[in-house]
Amino acid sequence: MKKTLPWVSFVALRYLQARRVKGGAASFLLAALGIAVGTGALVVVLGVMNGFQSGFIDSILQVDSHHVRISPVSEDPEDPETRTLVGRLRSDPMVTAALPFADYETVAFGPSGRAHPLRVKALPEDAGSLDPALVERLGLGEGAFPGSAPGGIFLGAELARQLDVLPGDEVNLLTVRASEAEGVAASTLRVRVTEVFRSGYYAFDYGLGFVSFETARAFGGPVNLVLGVKLKDRFADEGFAARLSARYGVPADRIVTWRAYNRSFFGALRMEKTAMMLLVGLIFLVVAVNIFHSLRRTVFEKMEDIAVLKALGGSARAVRSVFILDGLVTGFLGATCGLAIGLTIAVNVNEVFSGIEALVNAALSLGNTLFRSGKTGDFQVFSPAYFYLVRVPVRVVFWEILFMYGAGAASAAAAAWAASRRVLAFRPAEVLRNE
Repeated sequence: MKKTLPWVSFVALRYLQARRVKGGAASFLLAALGIAVGTGALVVVLGVMNGFQSGFIDSILQVDSHHVRISPVSEDPEDPETRTLVGRLRSDPMVTAALPFADYETVAFGPSGRAHPLRVKALPEDAGSLDPALVERLGLGEGAFPGSAPGGIFLGAELARQLDVLPGDEVNLLTVRASEAEGVAASTLRVRVTEVFRSGYYAFDYGLGFVSFETARAFGGPVNLVLGVKLKDRFADEGFAARLSARYGVPADRIVTWRAYNRSFFGALRMEKTAMMLLVGLIFLVVAVNIFHSLRRTVFEKMEDIAVLKALGGSARAVRSVFILDGLVTGFLGATCGLAIGLTIAVNVNEVFSGIEALVNAALSLGNTLFRSGKTGDFQVFSPAYFYLVRVPVRVVFWEILFMYGAGAASAAAAAWAASRRVLAFRPAEVLRNE
């Protein structure tokens, strides 16, 4: 093998040089360009998709679902057993925060009479100091939370816009009480909007509010108190769930991890990502077919050379390796260029969009000056009027990048391997006698 490799590499290199001299470089460059485009497109698409999905997942885990949920713990936040369990969990080295909370479904009415469904989450008055990550995710001031203003509520920015309210305005929340003596009675609870938050996740900003336990008591009815636990490592959720049962005596049927709680949502995100990879990966398939036909033609053109190499003692596998190495060089060259270009675009994607906006706005302004078309330079790729984002998030995952790089190179190598099968069937004597 060690003796075979040097001459195989030498012959493959001479073939590549001959392509350039005899005008065959176009097919090589087009094949490498196709691999580069496919690799670069996958890097950018998956980087942006990972950025969006990571933002969604972080918002869901920090604001709503937590890493591990224990339910129900009690009906009273001041229950001694609940307070003891919360205290023990907060001192656990794996835990960053442990908060009891309760959810209520209601309808919010603004001063103008506008109404909208609302999910109210009741938290302890000191939740801001106990869970700084939650406060940070909501974009609030340090230590701020509903308990700082009794009878207050924090509303999502989109819901506040829908109800046409600002901090300091009052909204009415529908409450329903049921008793054997009075039956079902509906009333309204007036609360003051003390803060407006923006989590970056539209469903929360449009349908979630926060109040203190003291304010939530006015809703009446039974309280299903849930204990939300956040971990230093969210991927240690399964191990921590077992730890809860073994060390803290919490029944397993009362423990739900974030993966189980959000199974359907995260499954949809995974399916979306897989489908996007397959669709963009079709570029590799198209390029591989082109490489296959190009190398297959090359094999037939080089029949006499192949026969000479075999006659001089080269094995069929060694001669075939010449063409496979040709495909590998094409694949690695294209994948390397595509990876470099894709990473550059992905890391600077917001600057790329800013450049596009500047060019379009300059063209609009020039057109307005020359033709008085009335088109002003206010074009935005992601206008806040249509998209719920300010910047495009990007997150590059090393293992995904490595997989895409390998897939780009492997597609070319596989095409070369398939195209060079005829080498095994060539008989030197027949070829050299022109038979």
